[in-house]
Amino acid sequence: MVVVFEFLSREPIENVITAMNFQVDRLVFFGNHEDIISQKERTENFLRKYCAVQSIIFLPLSGSNLQSVLQTMRKEIELELSKNAKLFFDITGGESLMLVAFGMLSREYETPMHMYDIYKGKLLELNAESLHYDERNTEAINKDNWNADDSALASPNEKQHLSISSIATKRPVPMTLDKLIEMHGGVINYKLQKDIKDVPDEESREDILKIRKVMKLHSEHWNPFSEFLRENMNPDEEGRVYRKESTVLKALADSSNKLKSAHKFYQIMEDLARAGAILDLKHSEGKYQFRFKNKAIKGYLWDGGSILELYSYLQEKEHSDECRVGVHLDWDGVLEGPSGIDVLNEIDVLSLQGYIPSFISCKSGKLSPQQCLHALYELDTVANRFGGKYAKKRLVVTSEINEVYQERALEMGIELKVE
Repeated sequence: MVVVFEFLSREPIENVITAMNFQVDRLVFFGNHEDIISQKERTENFLRKYCAVQSIIFLPLSGSNLQSVLQTMRKEIELELSKNAKLFFDITGGESLMLVAFGMLSREYETPMHMYDIYKGKLLELNAESLHYDERNTEAINKDNWNADDSALASPNEKQHLSISSIATKRPVPMTLDKLIEMHGGVINYKLQKDIKDVPDEESREDILKIRKVMKLHSEHWNPFSEFLRENMNPDEEGRVYRKESTVLKALADSSNKLKSAHKFYQIMEDLARAGAILDLKHSEGKYQFRFKNKAIKGYLWDGGSILELYSYLQEKEHSDECRVGVHLDWDGVLEGPSGIDVLNEIDVLSLQGYIPSFISCKSGKLSPQQCLHALYELDTVANRFGGKYAKKRLVVTSEINEVYQERALEMGIELKVE
């Protein structure tokens, strides 16, 4: 029987990564009382559902008394060894006191230790067979700023231990976006997915790229243009729009947004026609008429921010294992809870590379100071809630933001990208 002892981390991936790569029969978590209360249910559910772990135990430990920690852990070690279990210590994400304890007990019981570099998805085996680990693994260990005593990181004797990769059966459980969100206690609500938040084929991809070029040419007026189309250019069943010139001019004059110029309006329309997004464009004899290429393009043009989101999705998809656009995240993991009210956030683009998620927010147009701050804090909150410390965060904008907010983004670990 393969038994793994590990520290219960506040980062969900650190608690499950060994069981996502090897067949583990029993997992024993050590942690403080508060973390056990907050993490136990979701950790246990995930391990049973996806990793088929038969037995999962949570044991509280002192956060300051090393002798008490050693006493509790020795008792559990001796219990498992009396059953002839194959015992391993996983120190991924461990805190200083726990690392010291694991190091001391690894020596005492000649038990192999390992950790995972989450960023690289790499197993690092820290036992007598890896006495030269310093050369290979220092970067990964330093990445989490562990300051434990050296005794926690290497076995001092020359006895050859069998590592977890030599004994346990390898059984990879692929990480997915659904598993990631579930691991953090949430769920993706697919019922709220909008039809336009999709790129079903190569033709749609080409349309998006062409419309994005038009959007970039007219970035300052793109959102007002989109709003004007939505409010004043409703098509018939065949996607055709007919409007008197006088009606269009009056609507532009009465508009509360930045698009007031008939010249600018028609300039954007002509560029869209050249891009093939609208067809049969005519402006003559006091009339405007045109036809949307299809329903999807009508949706793109009516929803001003969708093109930036879809373009960012296409870029991100090229170097991701999985990527989605327009993802609605339910905070408590229960769709349509008892009150009928769910706490939801929409993330424009969500991707996964290995175990590392990227949360991408897209904002088109010129952002006010208040909009900048709201965008930064909303992205930071959602990424921390559903991605933890390993999440990458990116805010994609169409115009430069004030230097003050650029510095704030840097402080929050948010990458800024101007498209």
